Amino acid sequence: MSSSCLNKREEFDARKARIQRSMQAAGLDALLITSPSNVWYVTGFWEFIPIRMEFVLLPSSGDACFMVSKNEHEYAVKTSVIDDVRYYTEFPEVGRRQSPFEILSDLVHEKGLAEATFGIEESALPIADCRRIGTLLPRARLRDGSAILREQRMIKSPYEIGLLRKSGKVAVAAWNATLRVAKPGIREYEIAQAARMAATEAAAGEFGPEDINHSPLTDGVQLLQSGPRSSMSHGRASPNRLKLGDLVAICFCMTNQFKGYRVGFSRNFALGAASEKMNRVYALLYRAQQIALGEVRPGVKASHLDRIVRGIISEAGYGEHIEHRLGRGVGLDIAEAPNLKEGDDTPLAAGMTLSVEPAVYITGEWGIQIEDSIVVTSTGFDYLTVAPEPELPVI
Repeated sequence: MSSSCLNKREEFDARKARIQRSMQAAGLDALLITSPSNVWYVTGFWEFIPIRMEFVLLPSSGDACFMVSKNEHEYAVKTSVIDDVRYYTEFPEVGRRQSPFEILSDLVHEKGLAEATFGIEESALPIADCRRIGTLLPRARLRDGSAILREQRMIKSPYEIGLLRKSGKVAVAAWNATLRVAKPGIREYEIAQAARMAATEAAAGEFGPEDINHSPLTDGVQLLQSGPRSSMSHGRASPNRLKLGDLVAICFCMTNQFKGYRVGFSRNFALGAASEKMNRVYALLYRAQQIALGEVRPGVKASHLDRIVRGIISEAGYGEHIEHRLGRGVGLDIAEAPNLKEGDDTPLAAGMTLSVEPAVYITGEWGIQIEDSIVVTSTGFDYLTVAPEPELPVI
């Protein structure tokens, strides 16, 4: 069976096998996975609420164990691909632990890992928890294992790319809804509500009978600003009313996703009419993005794309209005590796999924960002969203 035809169980078994091979090569006997997105990556349980500690203990060979709080246990059993799911309680219960660390201690001794070399996610664990694990495992050797998961997640499988394509459809549905409802006098958050409803309907339309325990509802806060507010790169939709002549900037990165996978996607439009300067800056960013996309292929350094775009924008006289890197990896987190920025010389590879988002923010006037998500192919790229309009939309 080809990898593009893998079902969920086969996909996650393949992920586990790749991670375990990397662990063995790195000399790790076990990996303690604690960050929510990495827990999702190895379990398939993507809708838990990360208030209480959840973790996966993955040995370098054999089966993993998934530890959750009792209130997440039924959900985890129904949606996780891991068969061994255990829980702790927040009150005394016969035969149950009341601490995730007590369960970890039990597992370590059960699996003969008391003197093992453990990989932990140093960047995802509070210092106090790292110290507690060190005290709990006095004979174990603790090392940072974050790089193993980060490197595995940079290259998406066909299964993941399929989910990201659906995420792109969700984001585009939200954009199309925005164009339908925008008019003078409407409040920013009312546009965001319409966009979210359209996104949810689009996600629900991609669900099947196997998704009965999942939700198509989009989450997060809609970034949407009009007029002078649009020069804030991360402004949330407010009660501000749109006016004729406004430049409207919308970022769908935080709200639109499909089964946990998120694309980067931003669009702009002018209400009623666009100024000559708006059109000029939009054309500049469109050209810069297209030139950068033309450079995308395996082997090109991530920093190279950022350097090209900054050079084009700076040469046009708008360099001081650049506020962020050109892009980043997209997937389970809003921002993943690699970063398209100076200093990240990661070579691009087929299967990487990236946002490419040149932007100019002019304080007191407006901001424009053209953002699209792509997948790197063996010869170039494919869109995960849709190609941007060559000219600034006016509605």
